[in-house]
Amino acid sequence: MSRILIVDDDYDIVDSLSIILEANDFEVEAKMDTEDLSTYVADYNPDLIILDIMFPEDAQGGFAAARELSKSERLRHIPILLLSAVNQRSNMSFAFSDADISDDFMPVNAFIEKPVEPKLLLARIQELLHPPATG
Repeated sequence: MSRILIVDDDYDIVDSLSIILEANDFEVEAKMDTEDLSTYVADYNPDLIILDIMFPEDAQGGFAAARELSKSERLRHIPILLLSAVNQRSNMSFAFSDADISDDFMPVNAFIEKPVEPKLLLARIQELLHPPATG
């Protein structure tokens, strides 16, 4: 059973994702903020992290958390799925997508916008947990 850590400050999102994931045989843990995230991740040792971008204490907290995790030799192997409504909530003249993933700016493995369809979420998780073999 794969272990998934959800890091999101929205209880409704955490609950809905947990229901979907637990119904599909994932073990789920949730953290409502990014404070001491590296320590929390090291202790829980998830197979995948679902990470929000915007938190009340920091509108770009998810980016900072992803950068911190990517710098840790011990944690950088854990795939991060960035899940956010930043494209709908913000008044920015641009939007985020998988094309923005980079080691410096957005060091994650995939990006999905909220609200997410359960089938898409599960498909992306499977892709991240079981990437195709490269030859």
